[in-house]
Amino acid sequence: MKRVKFLFFILIIFSLLTVSCSAEKFGGQIDKNLPVIKVKDAFLDPSLQGKMIIVEGVISTQCQSSGCWFFLSDGTARVFVNLAPKGFSLPPKTGKKAKVMGEVMRDQHNVQIIAHGIEIY
Repeated sequence: MKRVKFLFFILIIFSLLTVSCSAEKFGGQIDKNLPVIKVKDAFLDPSLQGKMIIVEGVISTQCQSSGCWFFLSDGTARVFVNLAPKGFSLPPKTGKKAKVMGEVMRDQHNVQIIAHGIEIY
């Protein structure tokens, strides 16, 4: 009987760890083969224009009405992440850590990431 209780306890702990360690996913699947860059590099490296990358950081501000954009901060800079072009949104996640796969877009003075996939963890 003690052995059954012990195995049951281990199963519950494993289940809780699995649930708490899994990421919420929005949009497309993140391609793990893409380069992971710092947010500041999206601003400083013009060769990233139009390229698919991954950035990680904390959601600092988010669209309140429909979740169609947010700002991501990683300690090096803050970047606008646009979800609308790919037709998905994000429920309220301000303050959460995020991994974003997207395309770097720049005009004269602005840089943004067009998100293709997001993981919240």
